[in-house]
Amino acid sequence: MGFKTQGYGGKTLTKTILVKTDDPQHRTLNLVVTGQVDRIAEIQPPSVYLNGKAGDTLEAVVTITPSEKYAFTLLGLEKRNKSRIEATLVQPEKGGKTWRINIKCRSDKAEDLYDELILKTDSKYVPSLGIRVSAVFLDKMKTN
Repeated sequence: MGFKTQGYGGKTLTKTILVKTDDPQHRTLNLVVTGQVDRIAEIQPPSVYLNGKAGDTLEAVVTITPSEKYAFTLLGLEKRNKSRIEATLVQPEKGGKTWRINIKCRSDKAEDLYDELILKTDSKYVPSLGIRVSAVFLDKMKTN
């Protein structure tokens, strides 16, 4: 038996399991499993939400700092939806361990853009990490 713990890093996870037995007085039991989920990395912000007007260039920076216990290297970045959202992976500075993703997008019309950035790692615990990015471009206000 296993539990999916993605997104629970640094939190306590509790699951209740229904156990069926052949004991006539206790046909079912509730087994409660509780444990602390280790944080593999600190990702700030975990998701990116950009808002602006048509014609604007929207930008954000995401930082990824692997925990010392589960240190890993980022091997590359892919966009799941191949949207017009640009994302550039920047390696840590010498002696540092924090990676950056520079995000940028532009639209000349009112529209919503969405993508998920997939970060490939060399970690046996998390071979990939996902970061959702959305950008909402509203109509320009008309001025007379």
